[in-house]
Amino acid sequence: MNKTDNLPSESELLALLKKQYDELEDGLVYGKAGLTIYYACLSEKDPTYKTIYNKLINDMLSKVSDRTPIEFPRGLLGIAFALDVIMHYFKPGNPDNVLDDLDAVIYKSLFKESNKQPIDMNLAVEALFYFSLHLKLGIRSKVKHRIYADKAMRLLNVINFSLPVNYFQEAIPYNIFNRSFFLLYAIGSLYEQGIGQQRIEHICTDLSFPLASAMPLMQFNKLGRLFSMTRLISLGCTKEQHWKDQCRLLRSSLSLEKLFNEELGGKQLGLSDGLTGAMLLMAGTNHYSERPLFDLPWDYYKKKICQYTILTTMADKEVPFYQHGLNWLWGMKMALALETRKEPFRF
Repeated sequence: MNKTDNLPSESELLALLKKQYDELEDGLVYGKAGLTIYYACLSEKDPTYKTIYNKLINDMLSKVSDRTPIEFPRGLLGIAFALDVIMHYFKPGNPDNVLDDLDAVIYKSLFKESNKQPIDMNLAVEALFYFSLHLKLGIRSKVKHRIYADKAMRLLNVINFSLPVNYFQEAIPYNIFNRSFFLLYAIGSLYEQGIGQQRIEHICTDLSFPLASAMPLMQFNKLGRLFSMTRLISLGCTKEQHWKDQCRLLRSSLSLEKLFNEELGGKQLGLSDGLTGAMLLMAGTNHYSERPLFDLPWDYYKKKICQYTILTTMADKEVPFYQHGLNWLWGMKMALALETRKEPFRF
C-alpha cells in the first residue's frame, strides 16, 4: 500500500482521515469498519499506524448497539464481517467471544417470533452472506460452527422457497453489493466449506431458469453476474452445461469499451459501482475461470484514478466523506495491491 505514481501517500490519506474524522460513519463500505481493516493490515507492517487503528476500532465498537442498522454496507453485518477479517488475517482474537452479542442481534432480527419467517428478503440474503463468511473466517468453536451451519442452511432454504420470480431482475443503479451478488456468493461459500452440498446443488438447479430469464443489459451488471456464475461453476455447485452456456453468452455480449467509456467514463471510480469494482470483478472472474477471460488494463486503471483522485478528490472539500472510505481512495490502494504486489485474490 505504498505510494503509487500520483496516488496520495499513506501520510496524505491519514491527514485527510484526521481532517474529516468526525463526519465518518461506522459501516464497512463507507466508514470506520472498512478503514479498520485497512489500518489493521498497515499497522502489522508499520507500528506507526497502530494509533489510528485503535482509535477506529474503539470508536466503531463504542457506537454499536441493537439500534444500529443490520444491513451489510452500512450496518451490523458489515461491521461484524470486518471484525472477522481483522481477527482472521491481522490481529489475534476469538470471534466466538467478540461477536457473540452481535450474532445474537443479527439472527434475532431476521425472524418474527410468530412464524419464524424472515422479515425482509434482502436483509435475509445479506445475513446469509455474512453467515457463510463468518463460518469460513470467524467461528472457532466446533459446536458453534455446527449450530451456525445449520442456521445458514435453514435460512438458505427459507430464502429459496420464498424467492420472488423476478428476484434476479437487473439492479439499477448498478452496484456490486446487490441481492444477486450476496445470494450467489453465499451459496458458493457454503458449498466450498462442505456445508449442505447436495441441497445446494438442487438449489442451483432451481435457480438456473430465473437467472437465464433475467440476463442483465448494463455492462457492469453483466460483469457482476459473470463473476458470480463463474465462481459457482468453479466451486462445483452446478454441473449443468447451460450454466457454462450462460457464462459464454454473458462474456460474448459484454463490451469493455462500453463499460469503460460509457458507464464508467467519468468520475465513476469507486469500489461498489465504479472502475475499482470492475477491476476486482474482472480479476475475480479470471481467478475462477479455467483460463483468464480478461487482459486486465491496470495501466488504464492507474491513469484514471491518479488523474481524478489527486487533482479533484483530495482538493475538493465538498466531496462527501463517504466517498473517501474503503469505497474510494483506500479501496483503490488495496485494489492496486493485486497488481503491484501480486497478492492473492480474496474477493
